[in-house]
Amino acid sequence: MDNRKTPIAPSVVRNVETLRRRFADHGSISFHLFESRAGEPVAAAAYVNVLVDEKRLYRQLIPPIAERFRADGADIESVAEAVRALGIEQPASDMEEAERLITDACIVLFIEGMTEALGMNLPGYGRRAIEEPMLEVSVRGPRAGFIEDLNTNMGLIYRRLKTSKLKSKSYVVGNESRTDVKLLYLEDQADVRVLREIERRLAAVRLNVVVDSAQIEEWIQDSPYSPFSQIQNTERPDRVATALNQGKVAILTDGSPNVLLAPAIFTDFLHPSEDLYEKFYFANFLRGLRVITLFVSLFLPSVYIALTTFHLEMIPTPLMLTFLSTKAGIPLPTFLEALLMEIAFEVLREASLRLPQAIGQSVSIVGALIIGEAAVQSGIVSRPMVIVVALTGIASFTIPSFNTAITLRMLRFPLIFVAAWTGVLGIALSMFALVLHLCSLKSFGVYYMPTLEPKRWRDVVGHYVLLPIRHRSLSKTEASPESREGLEHE
Repeated sequence: MDNRKTPIAPSVVRNVETLRRRFADHGSISFHLFESRAGEPVAAAAYVNVLVDEKRLYRQLIPPIAERFRADGADIESVAEAVRALGIEQPASDMEEAERLITDACIVLFIEGMTEALGMNLPGYGRRAIEEPMLEVSVRGPRAGFIEDLNTNMGLIYRRLKTSKLKSKSYVVGNESRTDVKLLYLEDQADVRVLREIERRLAAVRLNVVVDSAQIEEWIQDSPYSPFSQIQNTERPDRVATALNQGKVAILTDGSPNVLLAPAIFTDFLHPSEDLYEKFYFANFLRGLRVITLFVSLFLPSVYIALTTFHLEMIPTPLMLTFLSTKAGIPLPTFLEALLMEIAFEVLREASLRLPQAIGQSVSIVGALIIGEAAVQSGIVSRPMVIVVALTGIASFTIPSFNTAITLRMLRFPLIFVAAWTGVLGIALSMFALVLHLCSLKSFGVYYMPTLEPKRWRDVVGHYVLLPIRHRSLSKTEASPESREGLEHE
């Protein structure tokens, strides 16, 4: 790869020709030439017209600069001072840096006789208004959500953490997209070893184009082949502020409304930020309910298949007789019933997401009712199976994290096959293997499953139970001893 830099020539005309060659067939590159009183070109402004605010450019920037160049006795230094007074100056020492500034919504000014260009940030593209996140709806608490503008997202976090201990580091990721990435952490809370590991992985990202934080998430997480996400993502500034105070690190990506939080543990995906805004006993009741629905969402269809296929003696006699009476006349085995209904449910759910919002919800509800009733009336599936699939689907909606919910939905299918072949024994072995997998995962050196490693009991209990606010500790996420040794050896 050629890393040689092209120097900026002292000739304005030559610099313009160089940029025209670089941006050939670009379609949106524009130039504005400044002439002296004698009509000689003394400066040129280059910019991408679809990225900058052209109205402000020709109303506030071009006229005073042109007037300064036409003035008698104007020297280069006086013009540079005028540019600094008009906007944020970002110097460019070579053509590659000037090209990056131009594609980053800047106006780059080349002045005759200067081997350095001056960049002024003047974005003019549209920005989405700050709205409530769609996936993280909260009954009580702040309504603001992140948008696709990096500076706006940074401001939303700085408004909630008004301290000089909030530190930031900048990265540029993507060979072609040159996407700005910010790393935020609280100096007195973040674990130094974890922070250093995150920095190392961010610096090692090798992607051509980065359009969303999900690409960075997949690249830097410990186990990319695991179905479980090891990095949180959120659209809520209040959640980011709380996580930073707990020692986590936030990764913001320009163009993405999703902020990554690392390291993460499994219970983080089960507790929404709304828990912090309710009484602790209400929050704990909902947390317990979510744990129950997690197991229902994952195991209910497979347990029903195992019991009705291999272990009828484990079902109470009245309930067993009801199951057998409803099963009479059904041509399909219980395994195929569950598989067909689960696939139909997932297809309806996916269709409701892709349809326009105004009709998507009604189509999914009406479709589920019609298909379920038609399947029962035609004798393809039994009524208990429709109830089981419906309860499973409703239970999956209670999981706050979309990534975790879709992981549970995916794992249901192999569990259905295991239950159809081996019964309850296979389900027990599958659950044991799943727990082993979760315990083997780490997120930047931190155990994915909460353990007794923290020194304070509040840290251990706080992963599962929300304590009264007077007894909550400002928990600090620390790397495991094994990971500390590994990082120190590096």
